[in-house]
Amino acid sequence: MVVRIPNWLGDALMATPVYYNLSQKTKIYLFGPQPLVNLFKFFPNVSLLPYEKGNTSQNLETLKPFKNETGLLLTNSFSSAWLFFRAGLKERWGYAKDLRSFLLTKAIKPPKQKLHQRDYYLYLLKTLGLPCEYKDLVLPLGEEAIEKAKTLLKPTGENPFVILAPGAAYGQAKMWPKEYYKSLASRLVKQGFVVVIAGGEKEKEVGEFIKKDLQGVYNLCGKTDLIAVAGMFVLAKAVVSNDSGLMHLAAALRIPQVAIFGSTDPQKTGPLNPKAIVLHHKIPCNPCFKRTCPYNHYECLRSISVDEVFKALDKIFGIKN
Repeated sequence: MVVRIPNWLGDALMATPVYYNLSQKTKIYLFGPQPLVNLFKFFPNVSLLPYEKGNTSQNLETLKPFKNETGLLLTNSFSSAWLFFRAGLKERWGYAKDLRSFLLTKAIKPPKQKLHQRDYYLYLLKTLGLPCEYKDLVLPLGEEAIEKAKTLLKPTGENPFVILAPGAAYGQAKMWPKEYYKSLASRLVKQGFVVVIAGGEKEKEVGEFIKKDLQGVYNLCGKTDLIAVAGMFVLAKAVVSNDSGLMHLAAALRIPQVAIFGSTDPQKTGPLNPKAIVLHHKIPCNPCFKRTCPYNHYECLRSISVDEVFKALDKIFGIKN
């Protein structure tokens, strides 16, 4: 079975119960963008098929050997169904979304009830009669992840460290203010912790802002791949993040975490992790699901204080001790 995984890190991680359930019964091929799909290379009974955005001919070539296979679409787009159709996959299953039902051999009506994104994916399996018993996020890691992380963390020394992940690809309405992250980093350093800032190239600048004039703070944004970040998470005391892909990475690895929510809804995309504390202040205009604040006040985020986050960290791993 060829499984078209979601394009976003958080969604792809919330779909890990799908990969796990299917891989217990059959060989599956995860088809998705690099380097995202590479994160799942340690799954047993799973092979990886790289998807190249904008390169239809290459994607068709990648799918060519699988014409007699079933294709399962965890993406909702017309284009993903069109690609499976053009590649000639014998069976093409997915949700009846984006006017694509005629391209699918089994088009499933989306659930009417409000579901967590993880359950949205599992509902598809259940409706198709596929195994869906296992519900926890799962992310197997190899020694490679830990070794990569240790190499990157060498300059930070031996002190215990907390990871801050200040980015969110969706937009500013998901991002706790960088000034607050800086203040939190300062408090953590005073408690004897090292602070490591994690993220991609886009977070480099905010990482430098947080790090500036603070000893014991290391900006690794843009210097890691996802496997190395996963290894760092395993070694960390805790992770503080916005509602982002890295939040779901911490959840999949069962890392103690504080997750900060602004414009989005934790009932829909909250971290599925017994070691998580979610901070979400309900105000009249949220969740609005906007990328930027329509009123330009970002009160849903600004109302969450540094002290509140610090206390949440203390609760999950006894920071003051």
